[in-house]
Amino acid sequence: MSSSLVSLTTLLPDTAAVSTDDVLHIAGHALPALAEQYGTPLYIFDRATIAHACQRYFQAFERYYQASAVRILYASKAYLSPLVARIIAEQDMGLDIVSGGELTVAQRAGFPMERISFHGNNKSTVELKLALQLGVGRIILDNWSELERLTHLADELGQRPAVLLRVAPGVETDTHRYLQTGHAASKFGFPLQNGEAKTAILRILGEDKLHLVGLHAHSGTMLRETRPYEECLVHLLSLAKAIYDETQWWPEEVSPGGGWGIDTPDQLGTPGLDQLAQALQHQMQVMLASISNGTLPAPTLILEPGRSIVARAGVALYRIGALKATPAGTTYLFVDGGMADNIRPALYHALYTALPVEHISVPGSVDYCVSGRYCESGDMLIDNVRLPAMREGELLLLPLAGAYCLPMASNYNLVPRPGVLLVEEGRVQVMERRETYDDILARYQES
Repeated sequence: MSSSLVSLTTLLPDTAAVSTDDVLHIAGHALPALAEQYGTPLYIFDRATIAHACQRYFQAFERYYQASAVRILYASKAYLSPLVARIIAEQDMGLDIVSGGELTVAQRAGFPMERISFHGNNKSTVELKLALQLGVGRIILDNWSELERLTHLADELGQRPAVLLRVAPGVETDTHRYLQTGHAASKFGFPLQNGEAKTAILRILGEDKLHLVGLHAHSGTMLRETRPYEECLVHLLSLAKAIYDETQWWPEEVSPGGGWGIDTPDQLGTPGLDQLAQALQHQMQVMLASISNGTLPAPTLILEPGRSIVARAGVALYRIGALKATPAGTTYLFVDGGMADNIRPALYHALYTALPVEHISVPGSVDYCVSGRYCESGDMLIDNVRLPAMREGELLLLPLAGAYCLPMASNYNLVPRPGVLLVEEGRVQVMERRETYDDILARYQES
């Protein structure tokens, strides 16, 4: 294995390996053979890597966090399919959903409804009603309109659903502005500073038509420090104490959100989950001691990881089409996918690297700009990556494609979406069949 490949092992699935003929395999499957059978672009997820990521969360918090019970929910917006939902269920995790579509996928997978929390800043009446009818475990209230809609629906259906109130805590994070979710101007949650969060809690308790079980906050994603989580916990418990002093209500659950980062090509060495568990253990103990001298019980801690569960499990496999050297010195390497299956580089400048699949140990000698097939100048997957001299028809692999690529995919230029596989030793399952032109045409109504 080349030194450059060794440096990228934290970006590849756990089962990635190079054969004696210098071909990349995942879970024992040669990638050229998968591309030949299933076509490209092709997204491949490694079952073992998903399971191992779930287990690392449980292991870290079992070892370093004893302040209260812990529940871990997978943030399904990172990527969800019925097969992934079943893996998450097998790992005894809950599911964080944000739409009726994600809810119906979970239902098809047979996911336990009581382990689902329903997020989102604009859940429709239809979605809320579906959640109530299916018995979703928690609904996270995000704004006044939603509070009123859910109260009306619950009254109409004769239910008293369990809810958490999402608070906008005013916590700043060092990440792209599109990935920040907890600042004072966030679109998510009831603002804390102007008193809206407290007013909403008092209203819910006064009306007694919803069962308020806890408080929720989320500061952002791709976080590599524990401070935002700790600050969210401080804000939530301080708010809870103010409510307790007036009403004797105390949360059963509290969530500082998810968003833990992963290694990326430009930033390796992401802190381990042990640090997060230790920081939250310390902060929970300190807060309870300071606000109640330890007389109030520690609420169940809820975490909602997404990217750190599936990003490294998934890779994108493309076939190279044309190569184009420009007078300005840029050499384009065109692939058969791009921004329609991975909008992240165009949307918020996400950085990727690439690897050749069939001569992976050959040292890089040419600088390429990896560009997609779509009719946009911004369709650049990688601005600059050094690879061996590549040829038309060869395969190119992008690691870390398991999170937020496919969920944001589109049919831009009316190109069908790619196929998606789940692999393990001795087994390949089609998670999403490749779309066809007939699938696209089926959406149109004949006049």
